[in-house]
Amino acid sequence: MCPLPVDPDARKRLQDAQRAEAEALKSVELATRARDRVQRKLDTANAELDAAKSTLIEGSGISRAALLLAEEESDLRRIRRLASRDVAGNRASRPTGSQPSI
Repeated sequence: MCPLPVDPDARKRLQDAQRAEAEALKSVELATRARDRVQRKLDTANAELDAAKSTLIEGSGISRAALLLAEEESDLRRIRRLASRDVAGNRASRPTGSQPSI
């Protein structure tokens, strides 16, 4: 570890730099928390969008849904596959004889 500066001006500059560093770290932590909150909201919104698209696919079929949404059928197939896995995963994780929550 470096010894502390003996010169009072140098010591003050060091303290100011350490204070600024601590403030910057605090700002980084706050910004990280804000980003994480927004990411969770975005993840939820994406899941809701995929669920809505999956419902459209069920009702209209892949080709019609792709036309209505102006999206590639392959993208909608991926969404449908992921939705099917989620449903299967939810069934597998429930105890035997339990009812799905609505």
